[in-house]
Amino acid sequence: MMENLTPCWVYRKQGKREKALLIGFFQEAWTHGASISIGGFPAGQSARPSAVVLLESGDVDTVHTASVTIDNAEGLFEQYAWLDGEEDA
Repeated sequence: MMENLTPCWVYRKQGKREKALLIGFFQEAWTHGASISIGGFPAGQSARPSAVVLLESGDVDTVHTASVTIDNAEGLFEQYAWLDGEEDA
């Protein structure tokens, strides 16, 4: 089915965290009209990074990147090496 999913926690409703699998990140963008306020913002485009996650229920959802916490990130970092050495950090 899907490969390379990353276990994570997602905060979606009232600060409650849910188990999820991170599918990936993308840039969500949309257009908007001009503000009706005098001196308000002009019409244009807005964008923000988003994450796509697979929930335990089987639902796929788009969430804000700040609401995703990778599970066992320490173990994930142990799989990589930095070429500059760790003494400099």
